[in-house]
Amino acid sequence: MEAVLERYFKYDRFRAGQKEIIESVLAGHDTLAMLPTGGGKSICYQLPSYLQPEGLTIILSPLLSLIEDQVMQIKSRGERAVAKLTSFETREEKDDILQHLHRLRYLYLSPEQLAVPFVKQQLRQTTINLFVVDEAHCISQWGHEFRPEYARLGAVRKELGNPPCLALTATATSQVEQDILAGLMLSDPTVIRHSVNRPEIQFIVEQVEPDQKDRALTTWLTKTERPCVIYTTTRSEAERVARMIPNATHYHAGLETEDRQLIQQQFLHDEIECLVCTSAFGMGVNKGNVRTVIHYSMPATIEAYMQEIGRAGRDGKPSTALLLYAAGDQRLQHFLVDKQYAPTLWIDQLFAARAQNEAIDVTEKRLRLDGEDPAYRLLKAQLLDGWSRETIIKWQESRKKIRLRELMQMTNYIESTSCRRGFILNHFDEQRIIQDRCCDNCGNTTTTTHAKLKSGGVLDWERRLEEVFFSSADSV
Repeated sequence: MEAVLERYFKYDRFRAGQKEIIESVLAGHDTLAMLPTGGGKSICYQLPSYLQPEGLTIILSPLLSLIEDQVMQIKSRGERAVAKLTSFETREEKDDILQHLHRLRYLYLSPEQLAVPFVKQQLRQTTINLFVVDEAHCISQWGHEFRPEYARLGAVRKELGNPPCLALTATATSQVEQDILAGLMLSDPTVIRHSVNRPEIQFIVEQVEPDQKDRALTTWLTKTERPCVIYTTTRSEAERVARMIPNATHYHAGLETEDRQLIQQQFLHDEIECLVCTSAFGMGVNKGNVRTVIHYSMPATIEAYMQEIGRAGRDGKPSTALLLYAAGDQRLQHFLVDKQYAPTLWIDQLFAARAQNEAIDVTEKRLRLDGEDPAYRLLKAQLLDGWSRETIIKWQESRKKIRLRELMQMTNYIESTSCRRGFILNHFDEQRIIQDRCCDNCGNTTTTTHAKLKSGGVLDWERRLEEVFFSSADSV
């Protein structure tokens, strides 16, 4: 294994946990593995393919930015037998990929793409060596709500012949772990758990007045190192905050595909110092030198917070996680929790229509329901799965209570006067670790005046996009 690691990945030794996970995969065991962000999870499913007979490794991944980054990383090491099925590809491109699966080593796709009947049909005719669910906590975090395809991955895996499964995540409480095991229908799985602790990251929370948050952000940006990722909850807030900061731009799911790709590449190549983004940018994106992650808006859960601060310090060097909090920040998260579930009026209207044997697409048009609305998509999935009105309402009430309890845990973290690292480790059923450069409550954090990146200079991504796509060949 070490020879393969050095030949294909240019590393002379495994990181903690990697070899144990790979050995489990090669033995054909269903495996659930928890490694901290930056722990090198991708090698755990990429390396075994070089030690197995011919066949395909399929990787289910939650975000387009993550899929793009992973495919780029694989190609950069000279591997060409990799493809992706996302909303970026045309129908013709997808057809071509599916007709030539036998030529591939890796195929990346989202659960939604895997749910497409033609995709499943083609994959059933292919030898699948390994069924990988990256960022597997999404089964619990999203599968219950706005991405029901996550909740069906276990059944789809069965349709594909039940290939060995590797589920990977950096953040899983015992409850999330049980959700993953049940959702994927893992058989006698090997469970490998490593600490979520990231000793290179210091934790800081600053509570400010609501009208002083912009000023606090500006001040902190003078004494924290860059590159920097700043998380906001809404797209409009990401755009507004980015306009405040020199050499910064915004990133969210509302941008055109080409814009998102270009911004991501600019940030990865240090052409942008600050990226202000929503959660559309994040999990697994492999930029080693991010020094600071700032949460301008309050995260909804501790798990989401740990995923997002995991962008910092992936090179193992000292980094900072800063959260700016103003009284009332919870109100937006409360609103978003409510928006995730269909109102009782919709439920009653759809059940009344079904009682009249009205086709669901006719009902959608008559009631002007948006098929892309996550709350409606969830309700529709439950209806098609045969849920009763009472079951849907009871389930929604239960899930809202869980989401609000998670939000309260995040509030407790913010308001805690004890060690923040200890609070987080306790949340994941781990023992507190005492270390230098820990958190603001321990009183041993460090700050520095940030130095501009060597590449420096404000780079207008819209102008750069125009240069890339519309300049003459000579000027590119």
